[in-house]
Amino acid sequence: MPLAAPVQPLLALLDEMRQMIERMDDDTYTLPAPGRTCGSVGGHVRHCLDHVGVLVHAARTGICEYDRRRRGTDVERCRAAAISQIGRLCEQLVAFDDAQLDDPLLVETQIDPKGAMILTRSSMCREVAFVVSHTIHHNAIVAQLLRARGDDVGDRFGLAPATPREPVPCAR
Repeated sequence: MPLAAPVQPLLALLDEMRQMIERMDDDTYTLPAPGRTCGSVGGHVRHCLDHVGVLVHAARTGICEYDRRRRGTDVERCRAAAISQIGRLCEQLVAFDDAQLDDPLLVETQIDPKGAMILTRSSMCREVAFVVSHTIHHNAIVAQLLRARGDDVGDRFGLAPATPREPVPCAR
């Protein structure tokens, strides 16, 4: 079975994330962002993998519940757990097919701090695109964290596909 085209970029992002995690040590993975008590690389990784997991689960249930996630999990604290979770999620994503990407979904979203939720209509393909964009966004934050610590993350890590390879001069 050929791999569903929109899933390919998500698999590539997860592989890039796995490689980034493998290159760092445990302290770098769990150290909070400078000046904060939270916001570690591990926290961002866990958050991204939670979203991928919701997407995989939605393929079976028809509902995406991105805002119902657990914090402080092993994935957030342990690089090996994160790498293992990436592997499991990739195995499940590979099973997606093009026909499945047209399936309708409901997306549950918390709209206020008191917990009010709404349901909106979407499709599996649209949610794959959202999770790709969301992962890139958090990879950009991770890249800034690591660069602030003097780590090299490469020149494309955390950049959207539409971001030019060469800097564009600012208008004056």
